Amino acid sequence: MYEKSIELLNKAVADEMSAVHQYMYFHFHCEDQGYELLSRLFMKTAIEEMGHVEHCAERILFLGGEVEMTASESVQKIHDVKGMLERARARGEGSVRDYNKWANE
Repeated sequence: MYEKSIELLNKAVADEMSAVHQYMYFHFHCEDQGYELLSRLFMKTAIEEMGHVEHCAERILFLGGEVEMTASESVQKIHDVKGMLERARARGEGSVRDYNKWANE
């Protein structure tokens, strides 16, 4: 009965898992390069993304589904800060687009 909702929520989990991995990667590299404030921001963002995974997982379980803990994409190995920020912006814009589309489905 809730198969489509569970499927879309699992897509959200996969995207959020990818975001967690990507932001932690950025956190590590910013810290290594001495960008402490940006490093902490990326770490904080990764933790917030983990919270999103938790909310989606709770909803999936409430609907009687199975939570698929697979990332939707691999970490992009970006080492320059400008590239990191551009990737973070693109991820955010993509998430808004996807969530609005899925809400209509």
